[in-house]
Amino acid sequence: GNQITSFLKQYSEYGLSFPVAGFGFDTVVAWGAGKGNFSGIWPLVWHHLVDTPSSKKYVEVFQKKYGKLPDNQSWGDYNSLKVVAQSMSETKSTDPQKLAEHLRKGAKFDVMKAREAYFRSYDNQMVMEMYAVRAKDPAKMKDQWDIYDALGAVPGPNEDMEIIAPPKDGSCKIGA
Repeated sequence: GNQITSFLKQYSEYGLSFPVAGFGFDTVVAWGAGKGNFSGIWPLVWHHLVDTPSSKKYVEVFQKKYGKLPDNQSWGDYNSLKVVAQSMSETKSTDPQKLAEHLRKGAKFDVMKAREAYFRSYDNQMVMEMYAVRAKDPAKMKDQWDIYDALGAVPGPNEDMEIIAPPKDGSCKIGA
């Protein structure tokens, strides 16, 4: 979180110009770094520019209620509750074992992306698209929120969703 924001500010202050990229990134970090400090290419689990009907609706409702754009943390909180509520509705249960079994059996969830998310049965990890963003040239930024360009979904639209972490690479085995 804050260490990335501090790094980006210091990187800019020292006038360093070689390309920067990273992982484990949040939109509030980029916004917190400020105009001209955010640089490089970064992955996000979600961002306000995702072009799907459910994402656009979420951004619209969030902006109307809070007066600012939603970040990926609010997206995560919202979707976590949505996944649990949908699972309780589909199983007609609040029993944790029944809910976990439901998730492992391939339940699909609209997480405001082009493709639905699901949980892998062998390690309980949610599988979904990620997004790459590239920092904008400060001269092209319209406002404090307009600091990156969306580069698209990863994996790409015609790629297997598990290409990033295929089952053979997973070492975590979680039983019921």
